[in-house]
Amino acid sequence: MSQRKSVASRPSRRQFLATSLFSGLAVGQCTLGQPVLAADRPIRLKTANNTDLFRVRMEMDVKGNVHLAKDPMIPDSPKQVLPITAKMVLDYEERYLRPSGASADSEVIAAERHYYEATGNSRLNRTDQNTELRSAVGSVIARREELPESIYSQADYLTAAEVELLRTPVSSVAIDRLVPERALRSGESAEVDAEVLASVLNLSNVVASDVQMELVSIDGAQAKLQMRGKLDGSVAGVPTELRVLGKLTLDRQTNTVSWAAIAIHETREIGKAEPGFDVTATIRMIRKPVDRAQKLARTPAKVDFNSEPPTERMLMSVNCDHAGVSALMDRRWRIMKDAPGESVLRMIENDDSIAQLNLRTLPRLGEGEQWTLEAFEQDVKRTLGERFTDIIQSQEGVTDGGLRMLRVVAAGAVQGVPIQWIMMHFSDDDQRRVVATLTMDGESAARLGGADIQLAASLQLTRPAGNVAGDAAGRDGAPEKQGVLKEKLSNNATSQLESTASVRSPSDGINR
Repeated sequence: MSQRKSVASRPSRRQFLATSLFSGLAVGQCTLGQPVLAADRPIRLKTANNTDLFRVRMEMDVKGNVHLAKDPMIPDSPKQVLPITAKMVLDYEERYLRPSGASADSEVIAAERHYYEATGNSRLNRTDQNTELRSAVGSVIARREELPESIYSQADYLTAAEVELLRTPVSSVAIDRLVPERALRSGESAEVDAEVLASVLNLSNVVASDVQMELVSIDGAQAKLQMRGKLDGSVAGVPTELRVLGKLTLDRQTNTVSWAAIAIHETREIGKAEPGFDVTATIRMIRKPVDRAQKLARTPAKVDFNSEPPTERMLMSVNCDHAGVSALMDRRWRIMKDAPGESVLRMIENDDSIAQLNLRTLPRLGEGEQWTLEAFEQDVKRTLGERFTDIIQSQEGVTDGGLRMLRVVAAGAVQGVPIQWIMMHFSDDDQRRVVATLTMDGESAARLGGADIQLAASLQLTRPAGNVAGDAAGRDGAPEKQGVLKEKLSNNATSQLESTASVRSPSDGINR
């Protein structure tokens, strides 16, 4: 992975900011030579449908409280409230992408962006986090057929932090849609359509809204508008309430929104894998059409609009520091816990829990020692105890990353509910070891979508943060003490094992 470094282009950014600052100052001043239009005459505002290339700068400040479960692994765990502050800056070039044959006034459902700057600094309670988009992934595609928009890079995999950084609360692609379509007099208001609000605010849907857009003033050069109201919606299945207050300037020469300042107070419930919060975000945006791209390719990126975003590009790079594991994983995974010796992740889709993944470090074995598949099967049975009923599949192989893998799929039940476990033991030539356990109910196995195989193929062992218990300490050492079989491997033994490409997932239709 490339080292983190700024992707800013200083000369072009200064020139852009200077132009934008001048334009921004003009917002609050009278424009000489531009007569104010008669207040009693209704005016129909227009937005451009032939402008597809913009330079955008967005700055965000967030302040409020995050609501967390004290122990996310326990249902109905007591809640705790932690203060949060955050600042984000995004400066990018944006080109709209349209399906072949689409009309110029159709909704934009994709865009490509090149980021000159993308940084975020936040403090949750007393913990600071700084995120900066790597230059290697400075150019991205944003698909908007479903919201929130899906963002990916063709060059490399985004990290979970980078995905969150680029997911903005206000969309520069949809901002022009806030301009009312019907004729208005100064002081008159029009209701903002719920579908437009969802698109602009990057929400999955809006179920109720009283948001209005008022035409404050207008002259030959610009129209000033003000938005206010509240709405109920959802993001990925989690209900959310928003109160919005915003000001926009429509440039009547380019027929585009050139400036916006929007304050959003959001109250969101705690989800299965996401915190709840009560925060206020202030978003300031300056936006300008440009004649030609500076960093984007001359030829627009090709997007297959007949297909969903490419699955292989929608993976994200996940690092569980305390477990000493990194992997490319489905974006439905969320890190719930990353503590010394163990990390816990959950796969969540529309606030529905599909599976849980536990990553646990094990003590190193002696030089040249490895577990046999039979020994691992016995350990699985011992671990599951009375919950265990049957082994569906067991297999050993070498992962694409060169790790030796033992894999056991087991069936059982917990309080009468059928459960399936996928347990994988990974080890390397330095005798480092990690056990990955995926737990799901029987009906959810088909929804994994091969996520277990993707994990196995990309998993890498890294140096865990902090110390791991000694080789004979605690529960991790129990199988060896209880006489579970081990084997001595010859130098070429691992070359005889199968590749993970031949291992089947429960979602591939294994019969129970």
